[in-house]
Amino acid sequence: MTTIAPPPPAPPAEPAPAPLTPGGRTALRGLLVIVAAVLVAGTVVSLGVAAWGVSRIRVVADEKSLPKDMKALIIDTGDIPAAVRLTTDRDAAEPRASMRIVNSPNGGDQTLVVTQESGRTRLTVNGEGSHFMDWGRAGELTVTLPPELARRLSVTVQQDDGVLLAQADVDELVARNTDGAVVLSGAARRIDIRSQDGDIVAREPISVTETFNARVVDGNVSIDFKDAAPRKVDVVSVDGDIEISLPDLGHYLVRATGDSPQIRVPQTNDPARAAAEVVLQSDDGNITVSTLGRGPLSRR
Repeated sequence: MTTIAPPPPAPPAEPAPAPLTPGGRTALRGLLVIVAAVLVAGTVVSLGVAAWGVSRIRVVADEKSLPKDMKALIIDTGDIPAAVRLTTDRDAAEPRASMRIVNSPNGGDQTLVVTQESGRTRLTVNGEGSHFMDWGRAGELTVTLPPELARRLSVTVQQDDGVLLAQADVDELVARNTDGAVVLSGAARRIDIRSQDGDIVAREPISVTETFNARVVDGNVSIDFKDAAPRKVDVVSVDGDIEISLPDLGHYLVRATGDSPQIRVPQTNDPARAAAEVVLQSDDGNITVSTLGRGPLSRR
């Protein structure tokens, strides 16, 4: 005969919390009101500061005509963070520069200044930005050229902070850029770029007839060449990748120094037979050389 043991006694129930006294309820309500008031006040103050800051921002605009017969143009933005756009316009009656910069009232007035020195035209952004709300200080400088003038022109761009958008066919392009990318399109006889903390890229295949030199620190170089390759391509990247595409028009003399460079173009050791000489060096990055149609732009 099986004996069924009785179930164990239920554990004693937890005592219910003591109800709040009228004084405790009043204190809790007061605490909640204080917390809500603090949150609302903080939000109002933050919105007020933001609105005050935005209300103090202003847009500085200026425009200048450039000489119609200039042969060399130097563009210098100084320490003003601004994108520089170099472009052409078939309907342009004269070369011109236009600027729009966002700044605070304490930043002073920024103006475009055009001067002549040693046969060269210098376009300078005059004035200094304010340290107040430095994040809001930025702008764009656009230089528009008639196409015939641009093809004969040597252009030098000097920037401390900002991207360069070169969208014109020029004779020579020299760029000195710190903390900003260089984006290329169009054509040139010669290109020479020195950049730091920014990439050097071609938005579309570019045409360069003589030399393409680039030195970049903490940035990648990605360029496609169309038509014929420059006679000399010389690229150095410190802590960045190099990707070059060349037209399929012959054998190339390629010297690449880096971590297992990938050379995918016909090669020759004879300078007389080479369609171009290509010298590439990456201290801490990959190097790829391929024929046009299999290079960086076609893979994007």
